[in-house]
Amino acid sequence: MDNIQKKLGLRLRTFRLIRQYSIEELAHKANLNPAHLGKIERGERNFTIRSLDKIVKALDVSYDLIFSFDEEIPPVENPIVLKTVSYLNAMSTKEQDHIYRTVQMLAGKK
Repeated sequence: MDNIQKKLGLRLRTFRLIRQYSIEELAHKANLNPAHLGKIERGERNFTIRSLDKIVKALDVSYDLIFSFDEEIPPVENPIVLKTVSYLNAMSTKEQDHIYRTVQMLAGKK
């Protein structure tokens, strides 16, 4: 039993990090105590199906994905890169090219 708790807690933590939520933010969204959520993520605490449901809904992840222990979760990306890409996606191709050339120049590449 302990092993499944740890596996599930680790997956929940990974999805929390992918969503870029702090424990406090996710706890607030799921209406749970942050300390309790931390213990769930570390596999230190038994929890109810109701608590799991709140966490899964707050993370906006399917149960299939949460319980697919053999399926790898994509690595957590740098939040700064993610924000930058979202800004770039809203720009025209010409603006994107200008930003790209500026970044190349700042990085010392031609």
